[in-house]
Amino acid sequence: MIFRVFWLTAIGSFLVYQDPIAPADAILVLGGGKWERVEQGISLYRAKYADTIMFTGMYAGHGWKMPITHWALEAQKMSVENGIPKDNTVTIFGSSSTLNDATLAKAYCLEHKYKSLIVVTEPYHTRRSHYVFDKVFKRSGVRVMIYPDEESWYAKSTWWHTEEGLMETNSEYLKLLYYLAKGYI
Repeated sequence: MIFRVFWLTAIGSFLVYQDPIAPADAILVLGGGKWERVEQGISLYRAKYADTIMFTGMYAGHGWKMPITHWALEAQKMSVENGIPKDNTVTIFGSSSTLNDATLAKAYCLEHKYKSLIVVTEPYHTRRSHYVFDKVFKRSGVRVMIYPDEESWYAKSTWWHTEEGLMETNSEYLKLLYYLAKGYI
């Protein structure tokens, strides 16, 4: 039992990556997943880690549960409702993957002469995000810091206790392998 718990915790732990963070030109909240990551971005904004908060994503919604809308627009709306001035928010459209997120964010950062960026996402998504953003931003002059959502439901030491944990962990390892095979990381 202890041996199994050790290895399962190691599997979850590998996925979770975090850079030490410092004040940056912007905070980028990656689209998709749970809305708690938006709250994490708002929290970092309020803690004065950046004056700008950016949102990526694609169309979201489940028809009868939520009108079909754009994740970045809903995240922006949520941030404005929580006191962030709309002028301090940016929506980036056209993304459907972590690779798209990184490519579009790099273009925006270079256009606006940003030198640093904090990227917020789910803990299980941070390792792949680190690899992708590191490769895309290489030699760009922009420092990228990956930061997991502190309030996420995902726990590296108990992920296997829920179906959602099993699904997301397995999916993330498959995506890591796919990104590696395609040369994205």
